[in-house]
Amino acid sequence: MSSYDDPRWYEQQPAQNESNEPSSQQPAYSGFGPLPQYQMPDNGMITRQGMPYSPPSSPEPKRRPWRRFGRSVLLAALLLIAFVGGWFANQTYSNSFSLSNQSQSYSNLIQQAWTTIDQHYVDRKAVNYKEMSYQAIQAMLNVLHDKGHTRFLTPQDVQNENQQLSGTFTGIGIYIHQDQKTKQIIITDPIPGSPAEKAGFKHGDIIVAVNGVSTAGKDVAGVSALIQGKVGTDVSITIQRPSTQQTLTIKVVRAEITVPSVLMHYIAQDHIADIQMVQFSSGAADQLKSEINQAKKLGATRIILDLRENPGGYLSEAIDTASEFMKSGNVLLEQDSTGKRTPYAVTGNTVDTTDPMVVLVNADTASAAEIVSGALQDNHRAVIIGEKTFGTGTVLEEYPLSDGSAILLGTQEWLTPDGHFIRDLGISPNISVKLSPNVSPLTPTDENSDHMSEQQILASGDVQLGTAIQYLEKH
Repeated sequence: MSSYDDPRWYEQQPAQNESNEPSSQQPAYSGFGPLPQYQMPDNGMITRQGMPYSPPSSPEPKRRPWRRFGRSVLLAALLLIAFVGGWFANQTYSNSFSLSNQSQSYSNLIQQAWTTIDQHYVDRKAVNYKEMSYQAIQAMLNVLHDKGHTRFLTPQDVQNENQQLSGTFTGIGIYIHQDQKTKQIIITDPIPGSPAEKAGFKHGDIIVAVNGVSTAGKDVAGVSALIQGKVGTDVSITIQRPSTQQTLTIKVVRAEITVPSVLMHYIAQDHIADIQMVQFSSGAADQLKSEINQAKKLGATRIILDLRENPGGYLSEAIDTASEFMKSGNVLLEQDSTGKRTPYAVTGNTVDTTDPMVVLVNADTASAAEIVSGALQDNHRAVIIGEKTFGTGTVLEEYPLSDGSAILLGTQEWLTPDGHFIRDLGISPNISVKLSPNVSPLTPTDENSDHMSEQQILASGDVQLGTAIQYLEKH
């Protein structure tokens, strides 16, 4: 079986061989998701849920909600039966899985229920085996309460997840997440240079319809399905823009998009390199090293590492990133179900271990981004400024299913070097600064495109970035 990782952008372990022993040749993956989940689907939507990840041979879509669950007790039974029936069949097939008596008893119960419905339910048109199985699987995973990480992926979701971390995909190019309270689908940012950015989509835009079809009641996966399409075709997206109280319909043409993982703006007045890591996709650490070296040529002596809205990505990229700033020490601890902890040390491939440094985080900083934040904080290499992070800290392994779908299952946990759990708790900043809901985080893309001076940055309303600049002015 192979393994998978904000992360979204995620957390995962290396693929496993048939004897169920971990392979040491593939990196783990870590990624969000409230991922936004920044999971690249083929529709160009990057979800904000994260997890460390090792691809099977390949942020993080959101969980798929149960459909029509409340219609009848019978359907609820169908869902549960389908879920456990499919799961039991898969586990029975695996020689490496040893069932406990309790597990055996309940899996038999589910198989009996599935068989009963399959053979005797009167309305044969209502028996949808695929839907029963998918929703039942998701139902069982929901019981595990591993928010934003452990989840079920349809075959399309698997393809989208693989695209997300490759850094290249087909779509319109927007980062999105679903507000947990309002359930609105919100654009976090358009990808620099993407069709979405050129068409005029902005941070905070709320997607209300796609090609005239309302997004009410849909999750990220549902909206993603509406937007997906082939290169060269267009899609009309209706958004509400809170900043102007406008409702706009924007037509945009889908294209193949390469997503940069690292962006940099040099603040000359204080010799600060403002570096944003969008996600920990393949090659992100090397991109970061290149940007730091470029900043140093310009005269940078201080660093802001902006991990706000970063959903995660590959664990190996997180380790390499933290290692660029630390001479020694651990990047994280890995804990298994027995409580055994294994440290992951720095690689020794440093870039800058002495210049004053600030890391910016917020509630959408997840998974691999939390690992980096926690490592730099515990090793006293950087000051963390912003808001408490999302709190995704499980190692995900991808277990492929027979129809191309898969289960991402949390099999281990990530802890900071000092032993602090990340899951559900997140990383607490050294200096807490809350950004106004009406203000968007300023990015190097904004700063570069508008040729912003330090004074303009400080006056932008991004008090988190402003606090980071002011802190570095004094250190």
